[in-house]
Amino acid sequence: MTAQGSALRTVWDPAGPAGLPFGSNSMQHGTAVFEGIRCYATERGPAVFRLDDHLRRLLASARHLGVPHDYDLPRLRERVLAAARTAGPDGAYLRPVLYTPDGQLGVDLARFRFVLAVEVYATAGDTGTALPAGVRLTVSPWRRPAASSFPTQVKATGTYVVSALARTAAVAQGFDDAIQLDPVSGRVAEATVANVFLARDGRLLTPWLSDGLLAGITRDTVLVLARRLGIEVAEGPVEPADLRRAQEVFLTGTAAELVPATEVDGHRTDPRGPLFRAVAEAFRDTVRGRRFQDLGWLTHTSETHRANAV
Repeated sequence: MTAQGSALRTVWDPAGPAGLPFGSNSMQHGTAVFEGIRCYATERGPAVFRLDDHLRRLLASARHLGVPHDYDLPRLRERVLAAARTAGPDGAYLRPVLYTPDGQLGVDLARFRFVLAVEVYATAGDTGTALPAGVRLTVSPWRRPAASSFPTQVKATGTYVVSALARTAAVAQGFDDAIQLDPVSGRVAEATVANVFLARDGRLLTPWLSDGLLAGITRDTVLVLARRLGIEVAEGPVEPADLRRAQEVFLTGTAAELVPATEVDGHRTDPRGPLFRAVAEAFRDTVRGRRFQDLGWLTHTSETHRANAV
């Protein structure tokens, strides 16, 4: 993740406590939903990238999980922009979390009150002028949760223990990250906290949503930008064998942005391949307001009128 170290600060909702009690149901059972959102330095000042898309997904996660709360999109937008303004001019990684501070056991979420907190992680020194180094990947024996067991589009804190299990095992074997498979189809789903793209013969491919992956917002950004660049790109079934035939493999996520792979289980891939380089450069320029401004993906922290708009 690009954000460095511990949270710079935590901006709590006025209705919430000044800290998370150890006995909180969210702490004990992982009953919280969250988002990760990036704020970038631009020529017009700090701007949050695809803010409303993230917040709509946060609301959808709460709805699907049955989390009761008092927030709508304008109120969430106001809170997150207020948190972003505390980060200064250099950008930040923002993590809004709907959690319950209630120190009760049990798993009937209707019994609890949920409030918002926003953690702010500094990303100082992230100038966006260089492509990232490549990572070594392995296919994990630990598969994603089945869609019949948990809704794959919900970003709940408790489900990330599966990602932690796969990543920890991969790192212990000398890799940087793991690619997880869908438990039903056996096809490629995603990495532990990122989506996966493959390039071969001038074409990009990413797993379709049917195979148990989160519909990442950075994933969608890459799909849009690739098409704008005239690159053929498709969502579809990706077999593990496809990883061994790929010329380029890269990961996408809000915190990591776009990260190329140097290998997948010994199969060498090009971390500076032409498709990754083209998309990564377009992404870097877009999030900093230098390109494709017509997409309307940036919300400047100074735009208080948008924070209060319906």
